[in-house]
Amino acid sequence: MPRLRKREWIIALIAVLFTLTIGIPTGMALADPGATDVSNSECDDILGTGTPEFMYCSWMAKTPKDALDVVRFWARNDGEKLKEAVPYPGPVLFCTDAGNKGPGMQDCADKDQVLCKYDQSAGKYVCKDTSGNITKPPEKACLGGEFDCSGGGSSASAAPTTNSGRATASAVPSTVGDPQAEDQPVSQNQDQNTTQNQTNRRNQPNSSGQPSTAPQGSQAPMVETSTAPEGTQEVATPSASAGDPAPTASAEPEPSAPADPEPSATPTASKKPIAAPNDATGKAAATAVKLGMRVWIESELAPAWTAGKDQFDAAVASMAAQASRPGVVGVKFAQDLGYWGFKSATDVRKFVKDSSAALRAAMPAGKQLAVDVVVPEMGCGVSEPCQAALRGKYPLITRSNVEKYVLTGDVDHVNVSSGLFASEYAKYKITADKALRNQWIAIRARGWDTRVHIGAREVGLAHSGANKLTAAQAEAAAKLRVDLPLQAGVQTVMLWTHRQEWDGSTWRLLDQGLATNTMWKALQARKGLGRLSVTFDASDPEKGITQDLSKLAEVFDEVYIHSQ
Repeated sequence: MPRLRKREWIIALIAVLFTLTIGIPTGMALADPGATDVSNSECDDILGTGTPEFMYCSWMAKTPKDALDVVRFWARNDGEKLKEAVPYPGPVLFCTDAGNKGPGMQDCADKDQVLCKYDQSAGKYVCKDTSGNITKPPEKACLGGEFDCSGGGSSASAAPTTNSGRATASAVPSTVGDPQAEDQPVSQNQDQNTTQNQTNRRNQPNSSGQPSTAPQGSQAPMVETSTAPEGTQEVATPSASAGDPAPTASAEPEPSAPADPEPSATPTASKKPIAAPNDATGKAAATAVKLGMRVWIESELAPAWTAGKDQFDAAVASMAAQASRPGVVGVKFAQDLGYWGFKSATDVRKFVKDSSAALRAAMPAGKQLAVDVVVPEMGCGVSEPCQAALRGKYPLITRSNVEKYVLTGDVDHVNVSSGLFASEYAKYKITADKALRNQWIAIRARGWDTRVHIGAREVGLAHSGANKLTAAQAEAAAKLRVDLPLQAGVQTVMLWTHRQEWDGSTWRLLDQGLATNTMWKALQARKGLGRLSVTFDASDPEKGITQDLSKLAEVFDEVYIHSQ
């Protein structure tokens, strides 16, 4: 591989500087003058050493100064280091278990892990087991001729290159400024079916809906964040305290035995087009499309699924009709999947599979499917007692279970809720901002974004009554709950809510009568990102569907419209 010529490395350096010019303000935006700068947290404080999450974290430029130091390293002595640099493909980590999936997705045992690094002299990836012995990668990796499949013998025995298949692993690009980056395994392989599904998922960003479970009793939800002073304002962040329902059978009425609802009949070429309803939801969707907003229809299919085939089919048909309108991206059919309403992980998995098949059959081609999830243990970071406690308390929404629900090709968009378990994390001295960073680094490092579109679902910026935050407090809250997820690689941030009656109060982002407040101004400053979305209930607008959506379009490029 030839070395970079002077013109090429100058262009490369300019590209790095341009990236940093964009990225540095984001990093600086995360710095809260009244709190510890989370971007300076050392990775070993929040993540376990030796894990894929830790390795990903260690590659991230944690402060603008760190990022500039990277540029200075490569630009030193008239770019000597950059001129000499030869780009190497990043490492690939395989799992040789029966499923042949990456350890980041399926908890691959150490004995089944195979790490492959690119050998420049051989022109191929050479793979080793955990003992350091050269070994063969999985058979599927040998189809493309990119891996040495001789197992330590002559590379001539490697599978010939074909046009029918390539290595299914996704390699993480090497990191600028880290000469040892190629020695650290972070990527996960993908099976061929998931890779095929991925080609249709990249066009539309997603968001999410209102909280699916309100705290029991009359206690108002309290903000659980280190950015806003206590007592300044109530925000809609339900905590997972002792009073919250757990996603177990004892927390919900036992559902009737599922009648194994079958998907709606697969549409044929002669099927008549679905007529989009002209009810409040339909009118809101049409208005939002005219305003240039991306539109999703959201509802909850779990109750209908548990009730049996007839109700399930009717609910699917209703959602499909709403989604048939031109300009509607797709539907979200579950909120905080597995957190409530199910007795076992098997039921959750079957619900997702049945819903996906039925909706894809009923909706016009090209419409997308989304769900909301919450994974409590991901906020724990390196704290094993925290992880064990939250896995035990919420067994249906452990990381392992959630990955089986949503990384299977049945959904296209996954919105991950955050901020719901701050009181739980506090027991282990994990602050709200650190829990957020733990969660988003873990999700990115585990490769979720290579399988589905990832969005953040944030409930912590709405308020009841009048907004009482100062401009500085509103900006600090926006930095934590909008900027931080985006810096960590999240593609969209959905905010709850435009307006909703909840627990005896009306919760809003704006003030009553669509009045602008400090939080709204902080969000308006982020309009140019094009990555904010909001939930909207067309049956309960502040002034009217057109007036409300026109105001929301000042900030949001995407809206989730609740369908009754």
